[in-house]
Amino acid sequence: MGCNTSKESVQPVGDEAKEDGKNGDISNAESSSAKVESQEASQKKSQEGKKEADSKNSNERKEEGKKEEKGTDKEREAAATRIQAAFRGHHARKSMKETESSIKQTGTKSNSEPTKEQLQQEFRADDKELCDAATKIQASFRGHMSRKEQATALAKSAENAVDNVVSKMEEKAKDAVNELEGIDLTDPDLHKAATKIQASFRGHKVRQEVLSNPAHDAPKN
Repeated sequence: MGCNTSKESVQPVGDEAKEDGKNGDISNAESSSAKVESQEASQKKSQEGKKEADSKNSNERKEEGKKEEKGTDKEREAAATRIQAAFRGHHARKSMKETESSIKQTGTKSNSEPTKEQLQQEFRADDKELCDAATKIQASFRGHMSRKEQATALAKSAENAVDNVVSKMEEKAKDAVNELEGIDLTDPDLHKAATKIQASFRGHKVRQEVLSNPAHDAPKN
């Protein structure tokens, strides 16, 4: 028997091969689309995670800033307390010494101010805590004075700006008054021009009213 190689037997095989090719293309396209969607979803998730991380870092920085401000305020309060305690101790010791001295010297109390040497002995330069406290108070005071000077400079600048504006307005007002004084109100041409301007303005107002209310002038059936 001979081999059957007719067109009818070959044609289905070719069609099946084409169908398989199409199915393969569709499958590849779907696979590529799935990969793209997966990549986009991954990128979107990564961006969202980055935004959350940035937001978290921002909130943490704000909280750290608040904690630092609170810590600075507490340090200032502690410094002021330290200096006040040192001064009260100095005053108490001074009072005790004066009391003892007054008892020995017929009960009279000395009102003399402490000398520089006495103060140096009382507040030693090697007292680290006291020096740190004084430094913090001085820094706080300098910052206060700097802000006060800046506020004064800004207020002065604003005042100068207002004075300049007022001065220019006064000059323009004077110029306008001078121009009006130079106009001859009895001039007939001036009256004609004013009449034309008034008529033009009235016409403009009438046209605006008509355009704003077209139903008012519509013809009645």
